[in-house]
Amino acid sequence: MPAFGYDLAMALVPGTVAGYYSGLLMAKLSKFNALKYEALRVVRSINYVGDGPRTQILRSDKAEDLHLIASELLSLRHKAAGMMVMDVGNGLLDAIAACENSNYSVEKLQAQISDWQKQIREIKPSKRFFLPWGQI
Repeated sequence: MPAFGYDLAMALVPGTVAGYYSGLLMAKLSKFNALKYEALRVVRSINYVGDGPRTQILRSDKAEDLHLIASELLSLRHKAAGMMVMDVGNGLLDAIAACENSNYSVEKLQAQISDWQKQIREIKPSKRFFLPWGQI
């Protein structure tokens, strides 16, 4: 009978630790993906009208949210992803200002929006993601 207790303990302890670790990884991955898809929604929510050399931004009220998303990614220790989202946010704010103050072609804005979406889709969690400690 003592062998049964030992076997039970040797099964429960590693199983519990492995279950906790995989749950932690899934929570961290879920948070990362939620931020990534929120950044994509911000870029996709830009409404604009263009006629040749002039482009008018109709709605860009969520453009500043990219900096908040980048800040959250940086606080979760996803440095490369956070910096990429920060760069996209800066580029978006620059493009909005350019559309308001000068001639900015609609083709150029469309190409930038497409490029920003591609950049955000390609961000990945940091290598520290697999470490069992840290924030979720």
